[in-house]
Amino acid sequence: MGLNDKVSAERVHIGFFGIRNAGKSSVVNAVTGQSLSLVSDVKGTTTDPVQKAMEILPLGPVVIIDTPGLDDEGELGAMRVQRARQALNRTDIAVLVVDATLGLHAADRELTALFRAKEIPYIIAYNKSDLLDAIPQAGENELYISAVTGSGIHELTRCPRPSAALSPARKTRGSL
Repeated sequence: MGLNDKVSAERVHIGFFGIRNAGKSSVVNAVTGQSLSLVSDVKGTTTDPVQKAMEILPLGPVVIIDTPGLDDEGELGAMRVQRARQALNRTDIAVLVVDATLGLHAADRELTALFRAKEIPYIIAYNKSDLLDAIPQAGENELYISAVTGSGIHELTRCPRPSAALSPARKTRGSL
């Protein structure tokens, strides 16, 4: 059985989370090398989780999940947030995409608490680093990237698996 023959349930599920317009979809497209997700400057472009089974070296067979922003507003926005939170239940490794020009938002902090509560290893990817005058020193499980220039994208797919504890039920493979 080849890597492409692996069913989705057996693949590592990598979820991309964050607030609207942090650049989640742009990062997903940069990581996958495909136009998997629609990208625009309009907040709330991603309305439902988008997922795709594929291979990403050196990770191997994975399922990439792009989610709506967790700071969406209104009745429809609340439904989008609920769907994004439901994607956490299928996520083995989480990538929290943060707009580096804005820093961590309250919704981002809430997400990191959820990742820890659910024992999901995560990394914080500060996107849009190309817009910063100087790139700060990255902390543990942090990386500065730019989906536009590609800076840090290669490192994102090859960085060691985040150090958050894994429960016996959550056995991830590879890195990210």
